Amino acid sequence: MARILFIDDDAITLEILGKATELLGHQAILIDNGKSALTVAADQRPDLILLDMMLADLGGEEVLERLRRQPATAGIPVVFLTASSPYELKEKMKTTSAEGCISKPVSLSLLMDTIKKYTPN
Repeated sequence: MARILFIDDDAITLEILGKATELLGHQAILIDNGKSALTVAADQRPDLILLDMMLADLGGEEVLERLRRQPATAGIPVVFLTASSPYELKEKMKTTSAEGCISKPVSLSLLMDTIKKYTPN
């Protein structure tokens, strides 16, 4: 069982992703803002972080940069969640240290594939 941290300021998205993750047999940790996510990630050390690119308090890229600077979270795989176009996704991936990027809404099969790809379990 992998522990997945979801960071998204949309409550419905968090609820759906959390339930889907649990259906797949994993533990979901749901956080609705970037600042809290930094603390939770350091304390709980999830196996994977799925991070919305557009948060209300800190942008996803800012959260990612801070995660990479913290020794406790520097090695955790981070995959961006976004509603951006495929072109924008491709461009973002050129300028960040995220392992990947997936579009919202996320299908159950894509979530399952992402978890398998980036977690040891």
